[in-house]
Amino acid sequence: MSKKLNILFLMLLILIFSTAITSAAYADLNITAPNAVLIDYTTGKVLFDHNAHEVAYPASTTKVMTAILVLENTNLNDVITIQEDTYVDGASAYLLKGESFTVEELLKTLLIRSANDVAEVLAYHVSGSIEAFAQLMNERAKELGALNTHFTNPHGLPDENHVTTAYDLAVIGKHAMSFDIFREIVSTVNFSLEATEFTPEARHYRNTNRFLWGTGGANRMLYNGAYTNIQYDLIDGIKTGYTRAAQQCLITSSIKNDHRFIAVVLGAQGVNIYSDSRSLVDYGYDHFQLVQLVEKNQLKIESPIENGTQDTIPLYTEETLYAVVPKALDLSFVHEEIIVNEDIAAPIAAGDILGRVVYSIEDEVLGEVDLIVEDDVEVKPLLRRITIPSNLIIALVVLFLLWQLIVITIRLKRRRGKRGFYSGKHASSYKFSRSLLNKRK
Repeated sequence: MSKKLNILFLMLLILIFSTAITSAAYADLNITAPNAVLIDYTTGKVLFDHNAHEVAYPASTTKVMTAILVLENTNLNDVITIQEDTYVDGASAYLLKGESFTVEELLKTLLIRSANDVAEVLAYHVSGSIEAFAQLMNERAKELGALNTHFTNPHGLPDENHVTTAYDLAVIGKHAMSFDIFREIVSTVNFSLEATEFTPEARHYRNTNRFLWGTGGANRMLYNGAYTNIQYDLIDGIKTGYTRAAQQCLITSSIKNDHRFIAVVLGAQGVNIYSDSRSLVDYGYDHFQLVQLVEKNQLKIESPIENGTQDTIPLYTEETLYAVVPKALDLSFVHEEIIVNEDIAAPIAAGDILGRVVYSIEDEVLGEVDLIVEDDVEVKPLLRRITIPSNLIIALVVLFLLWQLIVITIRLKRRRGKRGFYSGKHASSYKFSRSLLNKRK
């Protein structure tokens, strides 16, 4: 009992210590913008929330959703010919009628130059109209878990009905970073559209995200009481945005030791967009760690199975499971619980889910993963499935032995009866007759 109390007391201290660290870190985070969020890329867990579900204008961070639909619905090698001179307010690539570009070239221009005319060209290519594309944007956003978002255009130019939240943009950005080509594009500093017969000089663009290149002069900011370059090696994307209504907006991706965070800041003033975003990223790495709880295809248990061609079936983890936890947390206190379905019976197909493993600490669930079978299990043939209880078998054996004893007893009595029939009177008569016969001879 004393040992259990000591363990509980230690866990309580860890919980209090972790809470104190988290609270202190939140207090140290001086976010100037009205809306911000930090999520873990691998697990999707929210690590910092500052009005993250409050509706706001997204400006050009909208283009991340546009890029997702382009990647999911087109071929990057498709060639698009501009049907008419395209002019849209704000940043533009000044595409001219008759020019032809691949989808990949336009996607790079969309994300690096943040060109609004390119956003509309791609929207027409995917859906045939801006309205149809906006509908597709909203449908896909909901599928990704962005539930407070409503898009009306592919670029983010001001519209009172074109709104989202910091959290929704983090979810959208997280999905976008699952595409290799997207990650490559948003981390690219410089890009050029080659000259065409209509535009004789190449168009050179530098990424609007100063986290990737901003050093010296106007590219410095006040951070933690000292001036430092905006450029930050941990940052590898994603997308900036600005309109007068939205102010400065930024979706940020950072990676360090294979641990990635997604941060979103909306409505910041000037270079505060970068100091706020860096504060979120540094907070994540200073206070959290990504841990692997279990590997994919790890054998967890052998479970009994009824009517199968085998008596037990091995259950394996379906996926690798990670959790993001405070750095102060002692991982030895993580509890593993294996839960297997009841009454498992054949037939079973490979991939069937027959249980799960739950990982927790105290009352907080860190994550869970399904348990699956890797091979088919057929039904045992009927004769092999017939099972007789052991007590019934014993009873049958006893009855059989009794029956055999009775049969033997009856046979013995019959034999004794036959011997009595040929003995005594009948026997002497037989002998007498035989002696007479001998005399006659």
